Amino acid sequence: MRTLHLNTFTKIVGLVMLLLIPILVLYWFSNRTSVQVVSEEAEKSMYKDLSYFAAQTANVAGQLSQSGLIISEDINVRSLEFLEIASLYEQMNEKLRIDEKLRLSMATSSWDTTLSIYAPGTATFVSSNASLSYDPDQIKRNFSRVWRYTEDVPAYFRGQPRFIRYMTDPYDAPLDKAALIVEMSFPANDLSKALDKFKSGGKGDPFFITPEGTVISAQDADLPLQSELISQLDLEQLTRKPFTRYTLLGSEYAASCVWMPELSLYLVDYMPIQDVVRPITANSYLFYSCIFFLLIGSTIAAYVLYKNVQVPIRELIRGVRRLRKGEYPTLKVFHPGNEFHFLLVSFNEMAKQIEQLIQNVYLEEIRSRDANLKQLQSQINPHFLYNCFTLIRSLTRLGEKETVMQLTLHLSKYYRYTTRSERTTARLEEELDLVRSYLAIQAIKVQDLKYSIEVPEEFGQLELPRLILQPLVENAVLHGIEPAGSGTLHIRAGIEDGCFFVRVEDDGIGLSEEKWKALTYEITMPPAEDKGCALWNTRQRMLLQFGPEAGLRIERREEGGVEAVLYWPAEASAAGGLKIS
Repeated sequence: MRTLHLNTFTKIVGLVMLLLIPILVLYWFSNRTSVQVVSEEAEKSMYKDLSYFAAQTANVAGQLSQSGLIISEDINVRSLEFLEIASLYEQMNEKLRIDEKLRLSMATSSWDTTLSIYAPGTATFVSSNASLSYDPDQIKRNFSRVWRYTEDVPAYFRGQPRFIRYMTDPYDAPLDKAALIVEMSFPANDLSKALDKFKSGGKGDPFFITPEGTVISAQDADLPLQSELISQLDLEQLTRKPFTRYTLLGSEYAASCVWMPELSLYLVDYMPIQDVVRPITANSYLFYSCIFFLLIGSTIAAYVLYKNVQVPIRELIRGVRRLRKGEYPTLKVFHPGNEFHFLLVSFNEMAKQIEQLIQNVYLEEIRSRDANLKQLQSQINPHFLYNCFTLIRSLTRLGEKETVMQLTLHLSKYYRYTTRSERTTARLEEELDLVRSYLAIQAIKVQDLKYSIEVPEEFGQLELPRLILQPLVENAVLHGIEPAGSGTLHIRAGIEDGCFFVRVEDDGIGLSEEKWKALTYEITMPPAEDKGCALWNTRQRMLLQFGPEAGLRIERREEGGVEAVLYWPAEASAAGGLKIS
């Protein structure tokens, strides 16, 4: 798994963000808590004020009702039931006395109240408003023992809605059997004026609403907003909770409702939450603006640090990485006015010096490598020649003239190839031709020697060190097949796990576990003077040609015999036209 490395600029910006994020989270939580607390306190205050206003209004209505009750029980008022037996003067004098009491009783009320008394038995009608007359049909239509909102009013009031309440004597007597009827009324406009007075203290936009949906608003009420609220109101549910939130025309509002049983009205008030929390919101905007500018300032400071420190460091890191890959770059020299200018200039000078030294060492290594290759070739070529001379001598003694001629022909092909020293490498197909000549010579000696070569045609262009296969084939024949008296040798080539390989297999006598381990160890160590060096030479030449990822591997075969494998990385091969799958 690749490790993530962060540069200095990223770390500084990340550190600034790590410092700002807790501050922002804490402030957001504190601001949210403050908004919630202020909103709840404002809602509680609104509900408290609304309840107080509702209680005051109900108290005025209750006082008015109490005044009507007192009037109905007044001895002078009750005398209207028997006024027909009095003289005309006494009747007039009694009406004036009652009228004065009515006016005195209404004078204590802050509303424009009208109080009227009617005695059906004597057909007597007295009212605090001298312009009113008795209308029995209208009384029947509006009769109610509790306050009732009505728009059916006498013509004197010019159709202005009023609240009306009736009392009878006896108290629970039906209208047609009442000895005395007291009518109390006040205009709905008085409630609008009370709303105006209550609203002038900054108490939102309250309004009254009847169970039937009739609305009594203040003079300057926001009627569209009230209509939007009323369309969402559930008055019975709203009275069970101190306040409820609504979304009106895209803004959030808190609404409260108080039921007024005295007047059979709901008193509703609402206020925009954003108005309540506006100071907190303004402070939050100021805070976020400061954080924003602080973030910009921190970013600028981090960028200046990045430009003057991180960029030169990055160039040095890139230079070191390229230097490790064998490149010798010339870094771009910055002028930040600090120590990095000196470091960059010094790095460029050091890279040039290292490049020159590496070139000198590389030339020496090439010369040494060529000398080693020629020395190894000189050690391998005589090895096979000695064996062939021994075989020619034996065949000559036996008088095998034709065989000797074939042997010398193959031997001449072999040494014509091996004595060409202008190149240290050869194509695989050339090495295979040499092996065929060698195996033809060995088949003369070992009559039951069989061999097969299975190498794809496109692999014939692979470049290998010269005489790299012959020692492997020779070992397989001499140490595997020849002691067994017969056998088969297979040569295969291919590619596996990104590496080319040439495999030489035999089904000879094979190796024991101990001999195989000893041989595997010997091919990795320089040979002693009294031991052969063919396999060690072969491995060394592969290492010199292709690097440490190449080499020679000896394995025991399960079905018997030994296999020797030459392998080298595909990218190190000189076969440019070979497609690697």
